[in-house]
Amino acid sequence: MKYAKYAKLALIVSGVVLLSACTRSVSNVDSQGKTNSPIFPDASHAVRSEGSFVNLDNLKQMRPGLSKAEVYELIGTPHFDEGVFRVKEWDYIFHFTKPDNSVLTCQYKVLFDSNMKAQSFFFAPDDCLSKLNKPVVKVVANTMHKELSAEGLFSFGSPELSASGVSQVNDLAADLKAEDLNGKHVVISGYTDRIGNSVKNMQLSLARAESVKKMLIEKGIPASIIETQGLGDSAPRVVCPGKKSPAVIECLAPNRRMTVDVVAIRTGK
Repeated sequence: MKYAKYAKLALIVSGVVLLSACTRSVSNVDSQGKTNSPIFPDASHAVRSEGSFVNLDNLKQMRPGLSKAEVYELIGTPHFDEGVFRVKEWDYIFHFTKPDNSVLTCQYKVLFDSNMKAQSFFFAPDDCLSKLNKPVVKVVANTMHKELSAEGLFSFGSPELSASGVSQVNDLAADLKAEDLNGKHVVISGYTDRIGNSVKNMQLSLARAESVKKMLIEKGIPASIIETQGLGDSAPRVVCPGKKSPAVIECLAPNRRMTVDVVAIRTGK
């Protein structure tokens, strides 16, 4: 009888110890689900070491007061062996796809209060989401710039290359072939003066850029690296007041142009 009594007492004591151990937390979480020092486990100790790609919309819904079942529905089960009874910490390894298609990996922690309601949320690193949303900056280095007069390339109001224009684009193609175009883009920009309808001017400037592109492709420049843009009368070099007249048209000549730029584009982090 005494043996049975002591055995029962030992079982109760061991149960209390077990429950006490289960309610402890490495981050010293208080009854309100708060801590001054969140401690993240070594990622190599995760039971799901590969982590997961979390749904960002679900992650945005994480807020104080959620039950463990609700947290489970939103972001899944924790990736570490946190224990069984009244666990106050859940830890995750989350992956995020950045705008440049690279993958950002962060750890995420949820702390629960004594009623097992989520109260605190932490990232490691703590600026994880700001890194995710950091825009990809394209740093452009111009390695070649050429400017050609539209009058020397096209007949008045036409997108078709003139005989002189064909000769000039031939020379341009030869110059481009002499360049190292690996990892670079060729940007062709068309401009007009202010005379006439601005929408039609935009269309004409783009059509002219496309004509130059077409001939460069015929001369062996890869189509995949050539970009065209029609900017119409949006970037004048000179301002010549007055209505359309021979003198005004002549004054506006610098605005009627084509520019060709070879640029090296690299992604800044």
